[in-house]
Amino acid sequence: MQVLYFTLGALVFALTALDIIKTTFSSNGGGMITSLVSKGVYKAIFLTAGKKGRSKLLGYAGPAVLVSILLVWIAGFWLGFFVALLSETDSVVHSVTKTPAGTVEKLYYAGFTLSTLGIGDYVASNDFWRIVTDVAAYSGLVFITTSITYFLPVLSAVGLQSTLSLYISGMGKTPQQMLTKSWNGKDFSSFFDNTSDLCQMLIKHTMNHHSYPVIHHFHNSQPKLSITPAIVLLDEAYQLLGNALQQDVAVDEVKMSMLQTALDSYLEVVREGFLKNASPNEKAPVPDLRLLEEKRIPLKGKEAVRHYFEQDLGERRKLLTALLEMDGWSWKEVYRPG
Repeated sequence: MQVLYFTLGALVFALTALDIIKTTFSSNGGGMITSLVSKGVYKAIFLTAGKKGRSKLLGYAGPAVLVSILLVWIAGFWLGFFVALLSETDSVVHSVTKTPAGTVEKLYYAGFTLSTLGIGDYVASNDFWRIVTDVAAYSGLVFITTSITYFLPVLSAVGLQSTLSLYISGMGKTPQQMLTKSWNGKDFSSFFDNTSDLCQMLIKHTMNHHSYPVIHHFHNSQPKLSITPAIVLLDEAYQLLGNALQQDVAVDEVKMSMLQTALDSYLEVVREGFLKNASPNEKAPVPDLRLLEEKRIPLKGKEAVRHYFEQDLGERRKLLTALLEMDGWSWKEVYRPG
């Protein structure tokens, strides 16, 4: 037996198994192989789509990432078992003639063993290889099961993502519109009436994002159904509520705190997973206050608001800009002209 071949095959097989376990059973995100494949496939499609969020091609990024992950897992198991079989000339023999299998036959044997088909025209030559075959067959069975248990909650999380996007977009097309729609002349009670449901969905989405980072690569070419512009829209509305109004305007402090926690948690997960070294090309605009003034909403001075958004929120809005650009959008989708 050539120990090098067997060791190399066993290592590839083990690394693939560990990546599957980390991705499907851990609540701390995907394995290293899965993360590299996900980011690589998304980046390739993103560049092909011209970095445009409205591109229909980007809508296929998420499914392409999932299929690519599945194919890499299959390839890892198949390659690892196949290389291990190459370590001994007669590791696999024909079931009738008992002649040693060739290279192609061993590749074929490795494939049907992992798929649990059990065709039987080629068999393991001795007890050692029978045990190795059993391990490979059980691994294939577990792989099929875990793939299903992983993909179903991922697709469910994508559904929640679209629901959350539509919920936020329904509250207003711009941050200013979200506030003017909920202003009743003295407070923003209708905005805060929706805050509990909104925070619950956003926290659930954040937990899904933490457990299944692959959902970050699912994209919708319609801005109102795209999660990134929606969350930036909500964050800007929150900042206007908290820092652009005069002090005598009543806001629900408890629900403001809930909203801040939900938004901060999401941005932290995204920053750690995808935007550790954010370097956006666009500069975040200062919100236009004219629509709020027309509705006679008591506001602080324009210079005070400008200073807060440009200076105090500089790093946060830099992260928001990078998040928009990573998904093919810009601030035009948040502060839409007209």
